[in-house]
Amino acid sequence: MPYKDPQRKREWEQRHCRQRHARRRELRQIEAAWKEAHPEAPMEPVSGAAFMLPMVAGGVLAASNPKLAIGAGGVTVLFAAVYKKDWRWWIVGLLILALGLFFYWNNKKEKK
Repeated sequence: MPYKDPQRKREWEQRHCRQRHARRRELRQIEAAWKEAHPEAPMEPVSGAAFMLPMVAGGVLAASNPKLAIGAGGVTVLFAAVYKKDWRWWIVGLLILALGLFFYWNNKKEKK
């Protein structure tokens, strides 16, 4: 096998040098065309208020309907896992889920 013998490897690279360079050039052109056709959207910084709004809404939801809050928190965590979202999604989902469970158990104790 040519890759095990350094001399044969060098000879093979010299014979195929033009083909390898042409392929690299072609791949760079394809990548440049892809980036031109699919520009990335500029990332806007997330403010503290935008981060706190879902948690406040989740707290209100948990206080009014704990079962719905448990579902919303679970769906948020599932969404974060499936779509590989930022850590903020995980925190919001887990906090809503925890608040929903807390209010659910608290309401259950009050009924007894």
